[in-house]
Amino acid sequence: MKYNWKELAIKVGSLKYDSSGRKMGEADGTYFARDALELILDKNEIKEMVKYILDHKEGEGLVISILRYIKSSTATQYAYNTYKNSEGQRAMDAVWILKQIAHPMSFKWIEEFLDDDNVKGWGIGVLDQLLWWGLIEEEDAEYLLKKGEKHKNKHVRETVEFIRNYLKKRK
Repeated sequence: MKYNWKELAIKVGSLKYDSSGRKMGEADGTYFARDALELILDKNEIKEMVKYILDHKEGEGLVISILRYIKSSTATQYAYNTYKNSEGQRAMDAVWILKQIAHPMSFKWIEEFLDDDNVKGWGIGVLDQLLWWGLIEEEDAEYLLKKGEKHKNKHVRETVEFIRNYLKKRK
């Protein structure tokens, strides 16, 4: 076998042992699977996948689908670092990737995106996706929704209105 599944299970926390080496329990689930897939792909490959998307190469749709599926924290952090160290279209594309992946860690950057005229549209899109998929609590996002309602950009205000409408329907 190519992978030592026991070691991988221990790394992602689905298999636990006490200090004496006795098995304490084993669990399965999507979160463990996502973490394992991210380890199998490895950090360097995931960073290359983000670059592949940023370079608009053929097949990028599949690549973003994989990163979205595994909710890659590595890709999320790398895309954010790309945003911070880029400008113009590349910075916009990096925030678009964050929107597509919709990893909960991106929540902490949304206010920064809303304050950046270059990426404000994708920035509100990140919030939209996190709320849509239930990855953050509506109460936690309220201050950003209020900020978006007062935003100078019409698209941002309209997106907040759209978000508020589907949140009302969801209840």
